[in-house]
Amino acid sequence: MTISKRAAWYFSAIFFLFFLFASQSSALPNARARDFSSVHVEWKALENCPAIQIADYRESQLTIHCAKIDLTCPNLKIKMLPQKENSRDIFYAEEFCRQSGAILAFNTTPFYVNENGADKKHSTAGLCVNDGKLYSRALAGYCAIGFYGFEKGMDAQARRAQIFASQKDKDLANARHAAGGFWQILKDKKIIQFKELRDSRTAVGLDAQGTTLYAIAVEGENPAKSAGLTYMECAEFFLALGCENAMEFDGGSSTQFCVNGKSVLGYKNYVKVPALLGFALE
Repeated sequence: MTISKRAAWYFSAIFFLFFLFASQSSALPNARARDFSSVHVEWKALENCPAIQIADYRESQLTIHCAKIDLTCPNLKIKMLPQKENSRDIFYAEEFCRQSGAILAFNTTPFYVNENGADKKHSTAGLCVNDGKLYSRALAGYCAIGFYGFEKGMDAQARRAQIFASQKDKDLANARHAAGGFWQILKDKKIIQFKELRDSRTAVGLDAQGTTLYAIAVEGENPAKSAGLTYMECAEFFLALGCENAMEFDGGSSTQFCVNGKSVLGYKNYVKVPALLGFALE
């Protein structure tokens, strides 16, 4: 029996669709390929700032840079960008550290890039509150973290942070500092489901009291060395660290993470960003 070219093409197409459907249906939706339930992280306090501990977590094709910050440290001070309304200033995290004296710094709020010929203007896409002043307005569909009790003269033990699913939450109005992100990924120890897509990530999590902040930078720009994480895998990693809530900041090529003024990423970052969060000692 002979088969015409058209019939052969139809047969091949049907076979391909059947194979694609079978392969997709054999995997659970939003399946998490990495299991972090038994993660062990070796924390090391910074000599120049014991309130900040750092660690690197590595597996096959995965590198995660971690920081653990005690927000109740009396001498701890928050440093942020932007520092003026409608700012178009952009920095590498290393530049920001040199300018601000931050010991630890990472990128936060996503941003727009408006191109006009050779001129590029960057503007933050979401909430930015720095030292009680609003520099970028809230977007209801995105999450944010707010920091409280950092006013001068307040007892350091009253300091805390809180993650909100919406930047329009009324309780964010009282935050001394606030940084918008994309979405909350962990809420009351429950992982929120998203599409499975691995990439570089910048994210933060909080313990139950909101007094210990965990920050991670997941490498993903060189997949052969580190393939990045999905949102759900990030959430599971924060669970393993002891967090109850967590959220995602801007990731991908925007991911930056500096300790003592130097990037800890295993590759050169070529993207300047308009929004950064840092911690320094007074």
